[in-house]
Amino acid sequence: MVFAAPGEALARAEELLGTGPSPLHASVAHQVIGIWQRDFGDTRLSLAHLRRARDLAARAESAEREADVLATLGVALVHAGRTRAGLAAFERGVARGTGHTRARVLYRRAYVWWVLGRHGEALEDVRRAIPVLRQADDVIWTARALTLRATVHLALGSVERADADFTAAEALWDTTGQEHDKADAVESRGLAAFRSGDVPAALRLLDEAEERYGKLGTPTFMLTIRRCEVLMAAGLATEALAEADAAVAVLDGMGGQSTRKAELLLVAARAARLADEPQTALARAAVAVRLFAGQRRTWYETHARLVLIEARVATGRGSGRLVADAAAVAERLSAFGAPAAPEASLLAGRIALDLGWTEDAERHLAVAARSRHSGPPPARMTGWAAQALRARAAGSARGVLEACRRGLDVLDDHRMTLGASELRARATAQGAELAALAQRASLVSGGPRRLLGWSERWRATVLSAPPTRPPADPVLLTAMTAYRELAARAEEARTDGGRPVPALEREQRRLEREIRSRTLHMRGEAPGGGDRFDVGRLLRRLGDEVRLVELAVLDGRVHVLLCGQGRVRRFEAGLLAEAEVEAEHVQAGLRRLAHPGAEARLPLVEAAGARLERLLLGPAAAHLGSGPVVVVPPGRLHRVPWALLPALRERVLSVSPSASSWLRARDTAPPPGGCQVLVRGPGLASGGAEVPELSERYAHRRPPAGTAPAAPPPAAPPGTREPPTQGGRARSGRGDHHEPTGTRDTPPHDGQSRERRQGPPAAREVPARRGPDLGTHGEPTGRRAVPPHAGPGPGEHQDPAGRGGGTTRSHPCVGDEGGGKAARGEREGGGRPGGGRRGPSGVPGEGAAVRGATVVLEGDDARVPRVLGELDGAALAHIAAHGTFRADSPLFSSLRMADGPLIVHDFERLDSSPYRIILPCCDTARFASVGADELLGLVTALLPLGTAGVVACTAPVNDAAVVPLMLALHKGLEAGLSLAEALRDARASLPGDAVHQATGWAFSAFGAA
Repeated sequence: MVFAAPGEALARAEELLGTGPSPLHASVAHQVIGIWQRDFGDTRLSLAHLRRARDLAARAESAEREADVLATLGVALVHAGRTRAGLAAFERGVARGTGHTRARVLYRRAYVWWVLGRHGEALEDVRRAIPVLRQADDVIWTARALTLRATVHLALGSVERADADFTAAEALWDTTGQEHDKADAVESRGLAAFRSGDVPAALRLLDEAEERYGKLGTPTFMLTIRRCEVLMAAGLATEALAEADAAVAVLDGMGGQSTRKAELLLVAARAARLADEPQTALARAAVAVRLFAGQRRTWYETHARLVLIEARVATGRGSGRLVADAAAVAERLSAFGAPAAPEASLLAGRIALDLGWTEDAERHLAVAARSRHSGPPPARMTGWAAQALRARAAGSARGVLEACRRGLDVLDDHRMTLGASELRARATAQGAELAALAQRASLVSGGPRRLLGWSERWRATVLSAPPTRPPADPVLLTAMTAYRELAARAEEARTDGGRPVPALEREQRRLEREIRSRTLHMRGEAPGGGDRFDVGRLLRRLGDEVRLVELAVLDGRVHVLLCGQGRVRRFEAGLLAEAEVEAEHVQAGLRRLAHPGAEARLPLVEAAGARLERLLLGPAAAHLGSGPVVVVPPGRLHRVPWALLPALRERVLSVSPSASSWLRARDTAPPPGGCQVLVRGPGLASGGAEVPELSERYAHRRPPAGTAPAAPPPAAPPGTREPPTQGGRARSGRGDHHEPTGTRDTPPHDGQSRERRQGPPAAREVPARRGPDLGTHGEPTGRRAVPPHAGPGPGEHQDPAGRGGGTTRSHPCVGDEGGGKAARGEREGGGRPGGGRRGPSGVPGEGAAVRGATVVLEGDDARVPRVLGELDGAALAHIAAHGTFRADSPLFSSLRMADGPLIVHDFERLDSSPYRIILPCCDTARFASVGADELLGLVTALLPLGTAGVVACTAPVNDAAVVPLMLALHKGLEAGLSLAEALRDARASLPGDAVHQATGWAFSAFGAA
């Protein structure tokens, strides 16, 4: 019972001892308490009880009882770090026991051999035990022995043998009531999935095992160690470090097993090294080495020494002594049959190369390169990295590029097995060395074109294929709904009382963990690494007028790859570190300029923009021509306000995570007849003042009742759109887009930013035009009532206020009878106002599609399920809502709706993201830079889902100044301009004061729509 129901077993053992039992029964009771304390409590108390159990067994003159207790005592002594005494106890136990009892003793000694890393002895003992246990029909102990043998096989890299044993053990566990051992079997299957390279399955199984252990109330230190290993493989090293350190603290507090502490410290050291914390890695690894040495665990000690050497190299301590140490570790690991042996050989070769010891480097790298053709993805990538270094040492640029290509292909295949975009992004870190080697080789031998190709090979690779759509998982959907409700309640409590509510915030964090955990379980759907980048195709699409500026970073310096007019040119610019510092200064200046009264800072910010231009563009700034410019920055420069740079300030300017992403956006066609969706979230300082005016403006564009909607004009063939004249300005006439929007009642400047101003300004009609790629508007069907100048159309309800803030229509945007799969279940007959059931597409009447309709969602209608349903397949979405960027968890960055946050995970549920999205909110263009050169955030989540263009903001902005900017932006879109063209003209139309200028610079157009 001590594993199946540990609490009950402990209580009954203590109760039995209170009855004055015989020595035989008392021995059993003390052994049970000793096992409980050994695995779930204080090791010192465990040893006291087990010694008492041994003495009582001897008094009872039961050799079998004594042998059994000696085996339990041997395990406890080894876990306490007293290896020699533990092995001596086993020797006595094997000698005292016979038959079935002896087989159980051998099984437990095999377990100890595995703990000590002596896998040959472990396999020998378990081989002797299993036939006897089977003959005695001992189902529980046979299943335990099979599980242990499988675990040993995994440690030696024999995944197929492990799978066979795990399968056999699981079949036996199904016939028992041993819940703890069943949980252990699930954990073991998670480990097997990890060793075979299936990270999502490993995370799912380990989470399931944790739930099972939680119901039993048992500590899970071994599970934590395995979960940390999987997290590191998934690129989540920082999380692994935090989990390992937390487990060490718990273990120390309870006086737990010394062996587990050493293993946790080893995991923490590896995680710290991967998280670029070499000093932390040094400290953890040094303690782990001492503990393993004292426990006589050579296998683990050798692994800890490998991490110690890696950490020393990371701190810049390369030396001949470290080459020898790494070579010795590699030799020892190879003798053990450890899968980490090639990693140690690669380390020795890398250090030798840095020292110029080419012969030694070749010897070690040749050994490491043998792993490139077999084993799990990390091992093969290690082999290809070694092969690339060998080629570099031999002066073969072609060999370097071939090895890097093969290694990154392995990474692509592995990455696409991951369904979650976060895991895909973080997994790219494993290819950083290969990509850097390839870039250096291409710079030397291939010229700018080849460098561009390799820069694209590892830039924003997550955007090369859409993420796997979250499954219709009722638990996940329930958790997201509960998370939204809790977040709304917590925000309301903070607003009303001004203080956080710890209980709500704790539950919110718990739900975040659950949502994220279930999302990470998703497997990828698409094989391969997505579309391959073609430089020639890019140049053809750019034509003679458009310039694409891709910034590549080699050895800390920015290299500008200027693409256009059928060629690629390279220019050297400044140091990346200096540019990052300057970008932070600019961000601080823009934050200050969001408040009136800081006009004196405007020249300082403009001067910082000029310095940024020198650092980021260098001499390339003089070769940009007069047409539109597309900037492709590295991930670490994602917060640069590019419109502030003097050479880009008056241009049609767009930003893209990669050239490949820009090409895909150019190839994305707008939905025929798609609707415009205007969303106004709660609590905005200005009340989202532009939304009523935009809805009124779009209402003017609707044709009279009974007029058939015009068909949208045919889209231009890919790449044939003529560049705008006058440096990319609108062909329809510059004057229309430079009329100052200040002729309307512009809200007064009161020093408040967009998140703090109160009170919407009065809305006025602004003349507008119909944009050719937005379609025409059909008969008004009214997500909101028609403005006062027009009577209500069929099926509409006039709102007393004249604007109809809450009335709805029951027609979909573009013929999707459910308004998109993302919210169908919540929309059809959901009981919400206006949430009636829709009819089939194409059938006149209640469910008929309406082309080019405008949908306004505000007040209680601006709820996440409703908003998602309308966004699905829309042509244009304008979402005025509070934006929150979560640096700690980027995919929980959100827009605040009436019922709580609309998070990135919600957008990933859309079948088709809106073609264009405008986000007039603070910080919506902020990202977290992860992996090799990946970005996680709201904008980068939208681009792979079908959104071709986004306007978003990189800094806090002034609320009053945003309103005229947005109105002018939409005016340009109605005239048929792209987002970049309309944004350029909208900036130019603003007043010349510092607040409006800073507001315009803070917004960027992303993509190519």
